[in-house]
Amino acid sequence: MLATLLAHQWKESRRSAAFQKSIAVNIILGFFIVYFLLCFLVIGFFIDVILRETFPDISPVQAFNGFLLFYFLLDLFMRFMLQELPVLAIQPYLHLPIKKASLIHYVLFKSVPSLFNFWQLLILVPFMVKVLVPAYSIGLALVWLIAIMAFIFSGNFLCLYFKRQLSSKPKLTLVFALGIISLILLDYLEFLSLRQASSAAFGFLLQHPWAIIFPIGLCLLLYVLNYKFLRAHTYPEEMALRQTKSVEGSDITFLNRFGQIGKLIALEMKLIWRHKRSKSGAFMSVFFLFYGFIFYPNKAYQDGFVMYIFVGIMMTGMFMFNYGQFMPSWQSGHFDALLTKRISPYQFYQAKFWLFIPIIFTSFLITLPYGFFGTKILLINLAAFLFNIGINVFVVFYFSVLNKNRIDLSKSSAFNWQGVGASKFVMMLPLILLPLLIYAPFGFMNLPYWGIFAIGLVGLTGFVFHRPLLQLTANRFLAHKYKIAAGFRNS
Repeated sequence: MLATLLAHQWKESRRSAAFQKSIAVNIILGFFIVYFLLCFLVIGFFIDVILRETFPDISPVQAFNGFLLFYFLLDLFMRFMLQELPVLAIQPYLHLPIKKASLIHYVLFKSVPSLFNFWQLLILVPFMVKVLVPAYSIGLALVWLIAIMAFIFSGNFLCLYFKRQLSSKPKLTLVFALGIISLILLDYLEFLSLRQASSAAFGFLLQHPWAIIFPIGLCLLLYVLNYKFLRAHTYPEEMALRQTKSVEGSDITFLNRFGQIGKLIALEMKLIWRHKRSKSGAFMSVFFLFYGFIFYPNKAYQDGFVMYIFVGIMMTGMFMFNYGQFMPSWQSGHFDALLTKRISPYQFYQAKFWLFIPIIFTSFLITLPYGFFGTKILLINLAAFLFNIGINVFVVFYFSVLNKNRIDLSKSSAFNWQGVGASKFVMMLPLILLPLLIYAPFGFMNLPYWGIFAIGLVGLTGFVFHRPLLQLTANRFLAHKYKIAAGFRNS
């Protein structure tokens, strides 16, 4: 049965219309993957030297073990953003004389050969051979390696479980994410030390190899959890009911009171939430809100303003940058039909404008606790917020008419380069440089707070005059709409 299912999956992929188109892209990505894997292999052979120079007071094994827990948390985040759910068009098989358990085991085992689960061996195996085997024994070294791989596979199944729960129980996933963030914050505030806990746990494993039953047991437990969840949600009747429910309950009633603009915003929100690439961009923007913890505690930046302006612009406007840089390619699949609708370009961009403003404002509110690092951070973030809603949003709109590459929303977000072009990199320059250029003369005159005030004032002025700026954007779109449509058809 396993061979049959694998054959069916291969035929489905091979007969797909996108298979031939993606060969060149896959070859290029293959070169990049091989390059990075070779880099990791080199790191694996020399990581003991790096650890001895960085932590001369402790052994390389203790230093390496101290970072494992941090890696597992980072691995969970990267998996959640990039790893695809293993899928199988399971409904056609449910009416056949095939055990449901076989189908579910196939779906779960399909996630095991992922690159996310094995690239770590390029670092772990050289380190084990060079350091662990001479210091301990080959038996204890293998126990250590198996335990780490068990935790890696546990992360694999844990991520799959929460990504599946995201559609039905988003609050559970939110609690899980907040738990991870809380651990990192507690470590940062020195209420607990994840590094000491990690070093002690894996050091205990090297002293007591019987403890390997805990990571293996955790992996099996998470496998069973996924198995039970999939088994409970693979009934044909439930699938039909869930599909009907999602269609009927998809209306966002609150936005209907805003007329045509509200309906367009609702459609945009549904597009973001229903597709992997747009959704991953939204989640990435959320994690960028913690960008300040990298810069604000750093004493090298505390006396300056330029880096804080950059951080404030990025944190409050990251969603607009992530999502806005691909406008209107998100609608490339139905762009020709969109041009025939009774929707003016002004309404089209007005809806996107009022989608961005509340999100940028919410991002600003979330950054308010950074004020504990200094009052000037609040002023800088306020100015960055105003500049994003008054100037940068229209910079994004200005460059949007240069997007002529089609985006297939059915594809995953991982290693997806559709729609990426030179205009994306050109667009980032004015988004970042404009506020710095406004600040520069005041910085040279040693009037930094006047420079912050000027950034906020320019942004506020742009927001006050957003209607004529939207009209200019609509006129520019009208001049390029047929070129955009032709680009979508040919890409």
